[in-house]
Amino acid sequence: MSKNIISIEELNKSFAEKLICKNSSFGIFENEKIGLVGINGCGKSTLLKLLIGIEPADSGNITFRKNIRTGYLPQIPQLNAENTIYEEIYYSDHPQFDLLQKYYRILKRLETEPSPAVEEEHHRIIKEIEIRDAWKIEVKAKSILDKFGFSDINQKISTLSGGQKRRIDLARVLMDEPDILLLDEPTNHLDIDTIEWFQNYLSNYKGTIFFVTHDRYFLDAVSNKIIEMDNGQINFYKGNYSYYLRKKEQQDIDVKRKETRRKAQLKKELKWLQRGARARTSKPKDHLDRVKKLIDKSYLSENKDLNISFKTKRLGKTILEIRNISKQYDDKVLFTNFNHNFQKLERIGIIGANGCGKTTLLKCIMEEIDPDNGSIKIGVNTSFSYFQQNIDEFDNDQTVLNYIQDFAHNIRTADGILHSASEMLQRFLFDGKMQQSKLENLSGGEKKRLYLLRSLMFGSNFIILDEPTNDLDIRTLEILEDYLDAFKGCIIVVSHDRYFLDRLTDYLFIFDEDRIIKFPGNYSDFLLVKKYRDEEKKKNKSENKKQKIKKVSNKLSFNEKREIELIEKAIKNIEDQILLLNNKIEKEASSLSPADFREITNKLEELKVRMDELEFRWLELDEKN
Repeated sequence: MSKNIISIEELNKSFAEKLICKNSSFGIFENEKIGLVGINGCGKSTLLKLLIGIEPADSGNITFRKNIRTGYLPQIPQLNAENTIYEEIYYSDHPQFDLLQKYYRILKRLETEPSPAVEEEHHRIIKEIEIRDAWKIEVKAKSILDKFGFSDINQKISTLSGGQKRRIDLARVLMDEPDILLLDEPTNHLDIDTIEWFQNYLSNYKGTIFFVTHDRYFLDAVSNKIIEMDNGQINFYKGNYSYYLRKKEQQDIDVKRKETRRKAQLKKELKWLQRGARARTSKPKDHLDRVKKLIDKSYLSENKDLNISFKTKRLGKTILEIRNISKQYDDKVLFTNFNHNFQKLERIGIIGANGCGKTTLLKCIMEEIDPDNGSIKIGVNTSFSYFQQNIDEFDNDQTVLNYIQDFAHNIRTADGILHSASEMLQRFLFDGKMQQSKLENLSGGEKKRLYLLRSLMFGSNFIILDEPTNDLDIRTLEILEDYLDAFKGCIIVVSHDRYFLDRLTDYLFIFDEDRIIKFPGNYSDFLLVKKYRDEEKKKNKSENKKQKIKKVSNKLSFNEKREIELIEKAIKNIEDQILLLNNKIEKEASSLSPADFREITNKLEELKVRMDELEFRWLELDEKN
């Protein structure tokens, strides 16, 4: 039976008039992988901060089991700008990192002040590192940093972008190997390939994970329990996200049945009241109370779905024409000679590694920057809505209502009706009290929802979305997806959210080194084709080697021909073994024991030595030929 790691008893927390949790009691157990869901502003990030001790509770107790190590990933990284990547990763309180720090300090002393005493200390540290198998965590740190796109660990934090800082913070948390991971939107600023690697990493993590994410594929694959926050209540579902959705659907059906029974009973009681005093029993007050209770007791909660529907104009014959555009910064070529002529109702997803130029392409389309070569022609009737990744326009002293009124006091919806800014905010889940709140009091997700209204409310016919899913809750994403499904215009979306891409796009622009590849299909279609092509490349590579060996062996003796065939088979076998062992380290690093890790690394070294010997002999035979 799993042991309890954290006990939460009678927990209460609220901000102003916003209730986060009320008299909540529950436990978090070993090896649980808990996904936390709820609408923006419900308190998901606050609950994580309560658990880690950053935010105080109004009342109640949070108790950790003794000697439990925690790792916390906030939405905004708290890194020291003066540190290097190396210092941020290695300067943790992890005992193995502490040994490595001592080791590197001793190395510096050996360079500047060599002495027998320093030499002895150097040998002692090495011996302790080997005993505690601390080398493995350095290998793991470099492997994860490489996976996150960092090869120079001496780079200063101050030189990194916001997304890079986020990935460094994530690497820092993972390197500590804590007993419980508390992660707030961990997939933000990760590209799709890294998300899939990270998803597999957490699925195999030997510890407890408590995380907030909007990525539904990620949530479904990693979680084995869902906690839902809803109007101060904390509800539990023992299963992954798919199980949670099935249970919610069943609950909705049950609620509707109860409501049907309530209405039937109310109809019966009202009919009794209408029969007149002579037909009433001796307890008319009981009947009146029962009727009042039935009237007040609706099982259906107030519908709080976003209602997105704006007046748009028709697209013209020419929508958007991109002609041979190229762009580079310094020595880095982002894309060259890219062409595309947009057609009506096109829905295009853009994917690629971080920093490859996806946002740059959008800025070229929006004429915020000029391409180095080529041209972009925008149709006369084309009207853009541009949802940007980074929002810098918020004045935190402004109220929610004033923010929208700065752009428009009235907004026309698709039915032709003109609505006030206040009415539209109501539709976007900002009630009267929230409309008077200052922007500084909004959560990150609530700001994104407000910015979504600002981006869409003028009824454009061409929507451009740059990472729209960051910080938005899943329910808002579902409503946005429904709106975009019915949208009678063109859509371009840059996103790392695989579900969002699959739901909305039917065409991809794929950034691949210095070019943009066009692919007819959604992200899942692309994955299938990519897998097939990778297998074909591997097969062709093997065939080419065989052909080359065959050609070479025609001028060799019988024994040498036989030897080169055996070498080819041995090399192929070693390549397969190395691939399997590297995959094992990458996918199971968190679960490997020190002995396992030592055995794998030793085996890899042996295989590489043997590979060098075989390749050297193959080259000898090639030279002879």
